[in-house]
Amino acid sequence: MIEGNKVLIRQLEAGDEKSLHKWRNNGKGNLYCGFKYGFLLSEEAFNLQVKEELENREVFPEQKMFIICKKDDIEPIGNISYRNWDKRNRSAEFGIEIGEINERGKGYGQDALNNFLEFMFNHLNLNRIELTTLADNEKSINLYKKLGFKEIGVIREMSFDSRTGEYSDVVYMDVLKREWLKH
Repeated sequence: MIEGNKVLIRQLEAGDEKSLHKWRNNGKGNLYCGFKYGFLLSEEAFNLQVKEELENREVFPEQKMFIICKKDDIEPIGNISYRNWDKRNRSAEFGIEIGEINERGKGYGQDALNNFLEFMFNHLNLNRIELTTLADNEKSINLYKKLGFKEIGVIREMSFDSRTGEYSDVVYMDVLKREWLKH
């Protein structure tokens, strides 16, 4: 378990598909993913995703999802994951979602990210962590910059955005271990 000041980040467990289904199918919660209507996936689809992750016995899988819980009552409020782990070049991408909308803006995301970055750099021995986000997701971009991420480019009209029915630019950011340690 990864412990922060406000959050605990734990392994994915059977039963988490209910929360994932609720969070991912909430259009309001997925606006900055460009999914006006949410992911529109069944609970069974999330059952299969959780089952697949639980059945993976690798110590260091290529991708892995964790659940973010409030430290005071252990209530699940979101998820965080890494993917596209390039073991040779020691880099990976991460994603985070505070799925409980009423828990956003309370510092849980920043605490989870700070501790998850430490886990990725020191446990997975990464040198570089990257992310992409829609260009109008200013709140998240500001948080990433606060944690040491640098904007390294904009991928023009990369993502179809169902909020607007148009293509949106995506910001590409990364942070190196040495930069994060200084930060």
